[in-house]
Amino acid sequence: MRLPRLLLPLVAFVAALTGCATDFKLSEISVSIVSIRPISATALETQASMTLRFTNANVLAIGVDGTTHKLYLNGAYVGQAVNKEAVGLPPLGTTTADVTIQLENLALVKQLLKSAGEQSATYRLDSRLYVRAGEDWQNYNCSQQGSVDLQALAAVAR
Repeated sequence: MRLPRLLLPLVAFVAALTGCATDFKLSEISVSIVSIRPISATALETQASMTLRFTNANVLAIGVDGTTHKLYLNGAYVGQAVNKEAVGLPPLGTTTADVTIQLENLALVKQLLKSAGEQSATYRLDSRLYVRAGEDWQNYNCSQQGSVDLQALAAVAR
């Protein structure tokens, strides 16, 4: 009869543990472009360094283990960045990080710089953040729009 007496406390303990589990949900995280600077340009590949601002609207610090970003200028896709460097986001704060973007549509960048002397363009940055909080993982997608200065890319576009 000892087994039934032990079974009840064990079931109560397991039930209490499952009640403590909470779903890991993130509120708003945004990623915006601070600047774009050329790194290298060849006939086959052009790379630029993009400084990104990460804004964390959560009350907890967030550890981002990697990111991917797709960049659109004036509505047209121009390239992507994949970053495996960890980024720490402070609670209710911002931080910046540099990522390398592969410009796959340099012809469009050249066209933007030549057309009517444009020095800036509107952008859309679609980002995916690979977030870890304790043992939980979550992919967080966000999209940000704004305006970015293209003057630094003028040397590459020639």
